[in-house]
Amino acid sequence: MSSWAAWEPWIIGGFIALILIGFITRALFGDRARGQPRCFRCGHAFGHEDNMTCTECGWTARNSQQRLKTRRHWRKATLGAILLFSSAALVRLNAAGGNPMFLVPDRILIMLLPLDPTADATMQGPLAEELRRRLLIEELDAGDVAALFDRIASGDAWASPGSDAWQARYGGLVDAWRSRLVRPGDPEAAVLLSIPPRIDIEVPSEWPLDLVVPAELNVQDWWPIGTECVLDLRWRADGTDETPPPPIATVGYRNRASVGRPHAIQLPPVDQWPKDATMEATIRARFVDAEALLLADAGIESSSDLEGARETPPAIPPFASMPAVRSTTIILRPVDLALPDAAAWPGDDATDEAIREIFAPGLRRWEKMRRPFAIRFDFRRAADQQFDATLLGFVVEIIERMPNGTEAVRRRSRIWMPGGMGPNGNWRSRWGISEEEIDALARAFDPTPGSSWFMRITGDADLARLAMAAVVQQGGDPAIFTRWWSGQVTRSLRTTEETRRPFIRRWFHPDGVRKPDVTDQPR
Repeated sequence: MSSWAAWEPWIIGGFIALILIGFITRALFGDRARGQPRCFRCGHAFGHEDNMTCTECGWTARNSQQRLKTRRHWRKATLGAILLFSSAALVRLNAAGGNPMFLVPDRILIMLLPLDPTADATMQGPLAEELRRRLLIEELDAGDVAALFDRIASGDAWASPGSDAWQARYGGLVDAWRSRLVRPGDPEAAVLLSIPPRIDIEVPSEWPLDLVVPAELNVQDWWPIGTECVLDLRWRADGTDETPPPPIATVGYRNRASVGRPHAIQLPPVDQWPKDATMEATIRARFVDAEALLLADAGIESSSDLEGARETPPAIPPFASMPAVRSTTIILRPVDLALPDAAAWPGDDATDEAIREIFAPGLRRWEKMRRPFAIRFDFRRAADQQFDATLLGFVVEIIERMPNGTEAVRRRSRIWMPGGMGPNGNWRSRWGISEEEIDALARAFDPTPGSSWFMRITGDADLARLAMAAVVQQGGDPAIFTRWWSGQVTRSLRTTEETRRPFIRRWFHPDGVRKPDVTDQPR
């Protein structure tokens, strides 16, 4: 915006204000008697100095001084004041880009927030949008912020905390505030941590009722950035048993991950599900101090990002340091499905070379991080026509070959996806939590020890079944997938030192980084 465009409404508004102020001043102070006796009601001059009654309208003065008073034109002054305030409001509104919410006081906006209209409970309303703007530019004082967050935490009659309606009305406000560095002792931190996260578990709409059900776990929270937790997932008890059932799955989650992918879990066969199919998550969270986030942004990962460090530094509270909260979700039962018989297919030379190219980027490392390694892969190559109708489930191992010829697995990852093109473009890939020996992997970047490194990619039937579930979940036709890749290829390991923002994992094992089973093999 040019400087003139920014100042134009204020200059024009100031000119109009001067005219209206002159009009109001004249209406209140301009009609003076100037020493000539006159009727205070109609302004008619008195004929004789001792006459106290107006011959025109009949008004009678109480004394001679009343005939010399300045006449006040209150109707004109009121009209001028209305025009003045209306002009000021229009000028300010124009300067604010035409947003009428700009004129509403903070407390009025907060009070009216439960009435804020949202589009189908998915789009933030105008009141919340204006409060979000004021939060970001720090226009609200401490009292207004406290009142706003009390409203956010409690929700309203139409939007309970964590619901779709609550997310539409209040979620944007939470995101605006938690993007700042909120410290553990801040009152806003306690308010945000009191809001239960939303747990979603997606299962295929169709699946054999007697097979283990592949599912994807997603967590949406409104906690301060830097919060991490451990989730225990179990079927909700019916109230008759005081002892809770064992967890179906336990996983760690952090809300400042580099990739917001879901986590793969496996549920019992559908014919073993309870009647209401309600999953309950017991969540034990801890809040990482804001200074740790500054270190992470600088490329230095704090000890809280150790996936289950053996010794937790005193500055990082344990997961039991905060009261556990619970969140529930209802899982829709899949319809029975007869899976097609997918035959094992070892591939051919062209397929082997394409799989080698998928994992060509190899292993990358960030300096000054406690868990610095991650593999890179390019699954756009899996959309090639040669992978049509093929389920891809890869066990990817990074192997160190010692000078004496023995081999040891130093890292193992599991990755799966359908091959070829999906109904909406490329299929989404999924992968689990990797196992690795961190100290040993450092040798892959140091040629002096004398060992050599390579990758081994093996087809896996169980992971191929997860890829079949992905077909159903992503709207594909499982009947066209008639084979799964069962081959094995090796390739040299490429290593890369990373200088970009560090990779922060969303999911982790609560008990620590798991090591792969080390198996010594002769050459």
